[in-house]
Amino acid sequence: MIEETPRFAADRMLGRLARWLRLLGVDVAYSPSLGSADLLKSARAEHRIVLTRDKRLRTAPDVIYLARQDFRGQLREVLARAPFDPRRRAFTRCSLCNCELIEVARELVARRIPPYVYAAHERLAECAGCGRLYWGATHRDRALSELTAMGL
Repeated sequence: MIEETPRFAADRMLGRLARWLRLLGVDVAYSPSLGSADLLKSARAEHRIVLTRDKRLRTAPDVIYLARQDFRGQLREVLARAPFDPRRRAFTRCSLCNCELIEVARELVARRIPPYVYAAHERLAECAGCGRLYWGATHRDRALSELTAMGL
């Protein structure tokens, strides 16, 4: 398995895949407002691999064309073409804005989380970009179960 996690740029048809890759700790640029030409230009400037369903881009050397329509199949395609350990950096990036998460003392964010979260979770993380808070809730367990079900 490759040590370094690749950096991607996902086209507007791959929003769900982009969120899942971010949950796995992958740096994924995603903007539904970018067209194919702008996405390719931006990705090349940032040395990213483009993930796309646009058949017009499939022959470019820095593009991974995804034939599958379902995100599970797309995730398998990405891992087959650009292998990385999907669990190594899981839950280290914001699924919304792609910034890295920073561990934060729960006392510092007590007013921003529900009381039951404060009581139940010692470890919390905050997005360095948008300030969203994350904690190890049931969605984390479901995501890990989903990876296991996919054979990853």
